[in-house]
Amino acid sequence: MNASEIAILVLEAQQGNKKSFERLCNALYQPSCRFALKLSGCTAMADDVTQETWVCVAKDIKKLKEPGAFKAWLFKLVYRRFIDAIRQNQYTQPAACEEAYVPQIDQHYDLLVLINKLPDIQRHVVYLFYFEQMALAEIGAVLEIPIGTVKSTLHRARATLSELASEQTQS
Repeated sequence: MNASEIAILVLEAQQGNKKSFERLCNALYQPSCRFALKLSGCTAMADDVTQETWVCVAKDIKKLKEPGAFKAWLFKLVYRRFIDAIRQNQYTQPAACEEAYVPQIDQHYDLLVLINKLPDIQRHVVYLFYFEQMALAEIGAVLEIPIGTVKSTLHRARATLSELASEQTQS
């Protein structure tokens, strides 16, 4: 679903159209859950964060002034709910949090494993840029950092991934 289709659905949902909200949810629930999983590395936490986020979306969608920015707004809500969950220490018990399953890629080396080795902020920027195909400005809005920081973080992440990949191939 492209950005203009999302914006139209948001406008309709803001006017009370439940089918449009349902279509938004169907289109963006899984991507928001994947982002929560990337942030937390914990399936239970990702599920909770995603559910709490969508409850907030349902309640506050009418307050969104720029329907074209819905996806960035959604991911920013996911990020904030994740930070709140960390602050509340809800997932510090090993029993409450299982490691997330990371699917394997059939290549010379496993790119997802390398991405998971990046520091948190680099991993988040790489995920949003490459997997969610967000613009630099949207990533900055989601993570609440300046665009220049997004650019430099992405540059450092690419360099780190290159180093990790060359180490992997030399092993």
